[in-house]
Amino acid sequence: MTLREARSIDSLYREIRDTDLALTADPPLALALDRRVDRPRIGRVCATPRGHVSNQFTPMDRRDLFEELVTETDLTWKQAHRGLDRCLQAWDRTADPEAILDYDEFDTPAIRTAVKRIRDADSSYRKLSDARLDEELDLAIVGESALTNLDRSLLPSDHKSVDRFTGATGTLPTFEIFPSATAIVDTLIEQLSAETADSVGVVLDESTVFSPLVEAGLAAADIPFQGGPGFVDDPDVRTFLRLLQAIFTGSDLRVADVEPLLAPLGVDVPRTLGEQRVDALGDGTLSELAVIEEAATTGTLQDAISAYESLAGLRLQTLRDECNRLEILEEAVTTALLDRLTYYLQSFDVPVDQDQTGVLLTDAASTAYIDRPVVFYLGLGTGWAKTPPDVPWIDTTEYVQQDLDRFEILLQNGRQRHYLVQDTRAGEDVTPCLYFRELFEQSFDRFSDLPHERFDGHGVDRDAPGQPFVAPAVSEEPEEITALSQSTLKRLANCPREEFFTRLVETPTADYMARGTVVHEAAELYVSHPEPIRDQFETVVDAMVEQVEAYTTNDRRPVERTQLAIALETVMEYLDANPPTEAEHEAYADRQQENGLANRLDLPCDSPLTERWFEAPEVGIRGFVDLLHGPTDLVDYKTGSQSTASKLREKAAIDPPHEDPNFQAALYLLQHREQEPEEPLSIHFVHALEQTNRMVRGEAPDIDDLVTTITYLPCTFSEFVARREVFDAVTDYADSNAKVKALEPLGYEAYREFFLTHDLPREGAAPDQRAAVTTAFIEYTQDRVKPSRDLQYVDDGCRDAIEEMDDVVGTYYLKPDLDAFADFVDEQLANLNEYRREGFPVRISEDGPNWDRVDMPDLILTND
Repeated sequence: MTLREARSIDSLYREIRDTDLALTADPPLALALDRRVDRPRIGRVCATPRGHVSNQFTPMDRRDLFEELVTETDLTWKQAHRGLDRCLQAWDRTADPEAILDYDEFDTPAIRTAVKRIRDADSSYRKLSDARLDEELDLAIVGESALTNLDRSLLPSDHKSVDRFTGATGTLPTFEIFPSATAIVDTLIEQLSAETADSVGVVLDESTVFSPLVEAGLAAADIPFQGGPGFVDDPDVRTFLRLLQAIFTGSDLRVADVEPLLAPLGVDVPRTLGEQRVDALGDGTLSELAVIEEAATTGTLQDAISAYESLAGLRLQTLRDECNRLEILEEAVTTALLDRLTYYLQSFDVPVDQDQTGVLLTDAASTAYIDRPVVFYLGLGTGWAKTPPDVPWIDTTEYVQQDLDRFEILLQNGRQRHYLVQDTRAGEDVTPCLYFRELFEQSFDRFSDLPHERFDGHGVDRDAPGQPFVAPAVSEEPEEITALSQSTLKRLANCPREEFFTRLVETPTADYMARGTVVHEAAELYVSHPEPIRDQFETVVDAMVEQVEAYTTNDRRPVERTQLAIALETVMEYLDANPPTEAEHEAYADRQQENGLANRLDLPCDSPLTERWFEAPEVGIRGFVDLLHGPTDLVDYKTGSQSTASKLREKAAIDPPHEDPNFQAALYLLQHREQEPEEPLSIHFVHALEQTNRMVRGEAPDIDDLVTTITYLPCTFSEFVARREVFDAVTDYADSNAKVKALEPLGYEAYREFFLTHDLPREGAAPDQRAAVTTAFIEYTQDRVKPSRDLQYVDDGCRDAIEEMDDVVGTYYLKPDLDAFADFVDEQLANLNEYRREGFPVRISEDGPNWDRVDMPDLILTND
């Protein structure tokens, strides 16, 4: 099948201009034909049947009929709405107001009540049902097949039928494919201006992203438009209703939930409060919300509206009028009332005054005619076809054919037409409107399978004044960054663009973060005041709970208290068994943050060992150390799940970075090496909540099981291999094992002498050198062991021992490891400063980023 050629509006007007009256089922066509009247006449040249009998352009009966049903019957709002829609639909299709009762599934008390009221009420449906046109009237019907049976009941037997198609075939569209919806809208806005707006129509699916993007783009470019958001989309109405719904959410309402609702009122909400419960905030923190909450919880809907109007500095008169019509203005505000009001506003079009000039925005499924010389069609996806209602009085085949007729006509509006589409969205093919399968004589899955041209979306002048969706250019050179934290390193290794948004968007404190903070503060206090904390344990735990209660619901408060008590017990037990040692730590500065728990308990917090800040531009790192435990030992408290030392070392890989990188141990050891360059160093991760379930059951785990230790040794790999513990590890087997048979006769001293004089590289570092050292070690051992018979076990034992040495070193950092990490920091620091000048990429490798580890995925646009 090919595209049937549609008659233009001008051609249709020539067909009906001399008649007394023309009727059509399409209101926009009726208006367009009226606009073309070029000589004096009485009455309209064209109307819809209901519009003609009611003397209205677009009768708005549904709201009046609904008001009568909910105020004059016992029907619920949902019963009234469902009954109203079904009854009017059946009446329209059958021409009989009681025909719906012929179907058993709809012959219900609620429907019978609705039928009785609707049948007798004054409406355009009743007027149309009762009216008949004069047989002598010179009448033309445009698109008679689209009329319903109720429409046809108005018609005299003799009338002229005007076909909307010429009988010829037209040219099918060539699609213009763009890489994104934003590129489409950019291109559209570039073609428009305030001077040409009245000549342009834009057709789009209102349920897609195109609708808000186009509206925002036109507004940003100061281009007038009509047909945009209706009353339900009014920002103040939406904000008011959502605020009331939030107020009645309950004790789990978070500040982040109301932050975007308070922004239109000019309320600046600190983002760090985002995860706190609203009802746990201090007095005056969100006083504007408190005003509305007081009005809503103690007064009527009118009181709540007045409170919002006072804060916003405006008047919601249309909302007041609608609520008054529905007789709910003086009702107390409840969740049920809000649900009913929201349901009503989403179900009925409340008329509002809108500009009648500018670009005409039209929903793709609402009409067949766009009376503009230039028409842009955006998207052309599945939403451009209507779905037949699943009711018995509608013939599905007839419904689809009528909608296909509408679609074919819609594609042919305007003298200039542009069909702007996407081929893929988020990596998935965009499915064209199913009606194209009727129009194109070929199979296809996407727009690129059909006649098309591709556009990259870069034709837009990105520096044009007022260009929407484009940030202004920044000419100032960014300040150089000289040190990185371990969290910044982690983000840069996984997704550099997340680091950009982390700097741009303040991260709210979450419940787990608040819990971790108070546990750290308690641990810090115990170092300075062990006796008071031990003696007033319950009081301390109560204070800890108070500090985090804003982040947790009331029903979880006992659980939170148990967790905090266990965390404090664990920290106390660890510090009692491993008391810190006083020492000079010149590489660290005084603390730079308050201890909230200390303030609550009125205790000084002045230990020189806890919460020490460091910033070392010479190595490019910075951060906080929880506890300087001794000259060569650091302690870090954790409230998350525990990892083994080998797992932590694995996550610290830098070539390439691990998918879930963790550089904390390396960074802290690198910092402490600046203070103790020639000493072995250790960092101990104390997991305060790892054994919560066991401790709740009354079990007492060994404190050492809750500690993960990473050790740094200032030596090379070969020097490490020469250590006694490595020799013991590779010979810790039965006497029959080849490693034992080969190395025990050799003895530790000979073993040590060999590796101190032969530089054994790690596996994969220098294969040829490693092979040469391995061969030399085999020969060295054979010469000293002097086996009497087979030499093979010496060969096997030496090779197996060298292979196992890589596993033994797996939980250590050696000098080359920290040297390599220092180079990695330098590289990432250079990258960060380059990104700040040139832009932050999404990924640094073909495989990345790991989206499970990205905290702000919704802000990060990819090339897809």
